[in-house]
Amino acid sequence: MIPNFILKKLYKKNSLSTAPGGIALTILNKIDTGYVKALKSVAVDGIDYGPECIEIYVPEQEMRQASDVEPSAPLPLKVGVEVTILVKGPSLKENEGKHEIAIRLDVQDLGNLDIRFKDSIHGHRDDITPSQWNAPSQLKESPQESVFITEEMRSHRPIKVVFLGAGSAVFCRNLVNDILCIPGLEQGEFGLVDIDEERLELAHQISEKMVQSSGKSWTVQSSVHREQILPGADFVISMIEVAGLRNVEHDYKIPLKYGIDQCIGDTIGPGGIFKMLRTGPSWLAILRDIERLCPQAMVMNYTNPMSALTLLGLQAVNIPLVGLCHSVQNTSHQLSLYLDIPYDELKWECAGINHMAWFTHLEHRGEDQYPRLRQMLNSTDLFEADPVRFEMMRQFGAFVTESSGHFSEYLPYFRKRPDLLQKYTREASDAGRSGSYAEDWPKARTSADQTIRELLSHEGNMMLQRGEEYASHIVEAWFADKPTIIHGNVLNQGMISNLPCQACVEVPVMVDRKGFHPVHFGALPPQMAALNQSHLAFHELAVKAIMEKDKEAAIHALMLDPLSAAVCSPAEIRSLFEEMWEAQAQDLEYFRP
Repeated sequence: MIPNFILKKLYKKNSLSTAPGGIALTILNKIDTGYVKALKSVAVDGIDYGPECIEIYVPEQEMRQASDVEPSAPLPLKVGVEVTILVKGPSLKENEGKHEIAIRLDVQDLGNLDIRFKDSIHGHRDDITPSQWNAPSQLKESPQESVFITEEMRSHRPIKVVFLGAGSAVFCRNLVNDILCIPGLEQGEFGLVDIDEERLELAHQISEKMVQSSGKSWTVQSSVHREQILPGADFVISMIEVAGLRNVEHDYKIPLKYGIDQCIGDTIGPGGIFKMLRTGPSWLAILRDIERLCPQAMVMNYTNPMSALTLLGLQAVNIPLVGLCHSVQNTSHQLSLYLDIPYDELKWECAGINHMAWFTHLEHRGEDQYPRLRQMLNSTDLFEADPVRFEMMRQFGAFVTESSGHFSEYLPYFRKRPDLLQKYTREASDAGRSGSYAEDWPKARTSADQTIRELLSHEGNMMLQRGEEYASHIVEAWFADKPTIIHGNVLNQGMISNLPCQACVEVPVMVDRKGFHPVHFGALPPQMAALNQSHLAFHELAVKAIMEKDKEAAIHALMLDPLSAAVCSPAEIRSLFEEMWEAQAQDLEYFRP
C-alpha cells in the first residue's frame, strides 16, 4: 500500500489550470513503470466526474478517452513521464482559493490508488482542447536514445531469446515487451518453454500479439520440451516455478505451528529452503542442458530463491550466468520519491546480497542525504511507509533494497514476538502481513491469466513501453555492443572485500558484447557485512544439499536461518524440517536413495 503522503507528491505542483470546457492538471509518475487499468474518476470539490468526462495526454502517445482505458487496453506509463488530465465540466476560476481534487486509478500490481491534493488555479491552458478521442490505432514508440547499428550487427543472424517458465505469462509478457522496445533490434526469435500447456499457449498468443503491435519481424516458437527450443539460443531467461501451488500452504502453515511467522517465505527461512529443495534439481538439469545445447548463451535467472539458485548454477556449470532482481531499481526510485529529488540527480552506490544490498552512499549535488533522511523520520508518515527499513537505517546506518515486509524475514529482530509484529508490520501484502504470499499468490496467478485473456480479446494493437527490468538492457548491450551497468548477482571474486570469496553477491556489473563483468566495490561497513554473511552460509549449505543430495546440509541451512534461530531451538528446527519433508515428499523424489 502506498501511503497518502507519497501519492500526494505525484501531483505536479501549480499545474492545476482552467482549460476550454473544464480544467487541466498534470501527474508525474514517480513510482514505477506499469499499466493503468482504469481511470475511474476525478472528483473536484466533492463532485465526481466519470471516465466519459476525462481525457488523457501522455507524451509520444495519442490522446485517450478515460473510458477507453480498461484491462484489455491499459495505459502504459514509464517512470518519470508526465500525464496531463483534462476534466470536462468543472467551472473554476482564479482567486477562488484552493480546490480539493481526488483522482482514482486502478493500476496493475498496485491496485486502486487515490491521489488527493489541494491547489488553486494557476492560469489558463489554450494548448489543450477537448475533442473526440479514439484509442490508439498503431504503436507509438517512446523516444529512445539513438544507437548506431554497425553492418556487422545487421549481418548477424537474428538473435534468439528463450524464456523458461514462460507460463508466468505476465512476467514473460513484460520482458517480451521490453525486448521489442530495443531500438534497432528489428528481428529475432522468442522461444517459450513451460510444462503447463494452457498457460504456455496464453504466453505464446500474447507474445505474438505484441510482435504484431510492434511492427517488427520477430517470430514466436513454444514447446513443453526445452530440448526443442534451447539450441541456438543467445539468451536464456529463467522464471520457473516447481510444485509451488500445492506446497505454498505447507511452506507457511507448518513453520507457523512452531512460531516462525513468514509473510513471503520463498527465498529464505523454512519456505525458502524447501523451495530450493523442490526447484534446485530441475534447475540443475536445465543448466546442464544449456551447457550442452547452447553453451554460448547468456543466462539470466529470475527464479527464487534467486541467490541460492544462482550460486548453484555458478558452481555447477561453466556458462555466462547472472541472477537478476528489480529491488535495486525500485528502491533507488523510492528513495528519490522519499527525498523529493529528481531521480537523475540522485547519486548512489549499492552492494551486498540480493534483498539485503545496502545503499552505502546517497548524495544530491555533492551533499550526503542520510542526515536529511534521518531528520525526515520525525514525520510519522515517512516511517509508516517503510517501518523495518527505516528502523534498520537508524540502527545500522544505511537503507536496504528489499521492502519492509519481506526484509523482516531476513532478520532475527522483527517477527519473533506478537508485539514486534504489531509494531513493524502492516496489512498490505508487501508490508509484512502474516501469510500474505500463501494467501495472495494463488489468486494473483489466476488474475494474471485473466489479464492476459482480456488483452487478447482486445482487437487493437497493444501499446508497448519499456520497463525497468534489466533483461532487455542486457540484450541491448550485447546486440548493439553498447556497454551498460546493471546490478546483478555473481560470484564474489574480491568485489566485496569483506565477504567470502565464491559467495553470491549483488554488485554493479558491466555488460557488453563479451558478457558480464562484475565491478569492484570494496568493503561494506562491518555491521552490514555481518548481516549479509549470516545468509551466505545458508546459501552455501542449500547448494551443498542439491549438489550432494544431502538432506542434513539442508537441515543445517535452516538452523542458521536468522528468523528460525531467533524463534526455535535446533531440535525444534529439526522437527519442523522433518514435518515439512514428509508433507512435501512427492516433490522431493530427487533425494530418495
